[in-house]
Amino acid sequence: MQEKFSKRMQGDDDALFMSVQEVAARHVGERLKHYHTCVELCTAVGAMAIHVASFVSKVIGIDLDAQRIKDAKKNAQTYEVAAKTKFIVGDVLDEALLKSIKADVAILDPDWSAEGNEKAIHTIDIDKMQPSMRQMILLTRKWITQNIVIRVPKHFTLETLKEFGPHELESLYIDNKLKFKVAYFFPEIQENRETKVYL
Repeated sequence: MQEKFSKRMQGDDDALFMSVQEVAARHVGERLKHYHTCVELCTAVGAMAIHVASFVSKVIGIDLDAQRIKDAKKNAQTYEVAAKTKFIVGDVLDEALLKSIKADVAILDPDWSAEGNEKAIHTIDIDKMQPSMRQMILLTRKWITQNIVIRVPKHFTLETLKEFGPHELESLYIDNKLKFKVAYFFPEIQENRETKVYL
């Protein structure tokens, strides 16, 4: 069985539980290696951002939680990518902040639980995620980039996000278990498709 992280990650229990597995973060990073700069919205303790930083020139991580941003900076040092990362405390729905971000590709990773629900109960309603996935997509497209990658719960289908245009919905399996899916909205994807990756 694969360890979630190869080095000791700083963070609260909630953030570490919700963080993407290192092997999956590196897989996403590999897919983004032809981009120069990346921003991750809802970066938490930076688990995705620090591994994507191995494949692109610069990664900016944004999160509302100041302690998690502090932990993300420590984690970037642990993984020796501090020079390629920048972490900002901020609201990912703040248009003034988003306007100031320059990035070729954006990763969105909102909390999948609806407000008041247990963390383990994932909603399929993109408006009830925290923050709203719909607002995140629309504001990212308006102010940052059309190239968007979204980590989504495993019960999402191609129908869930079809209103936002053609995308690839990739199922990520770790130790032969479906962990989550990743939606890729890139210009070269002209029609909806589903793929599977075993890590």
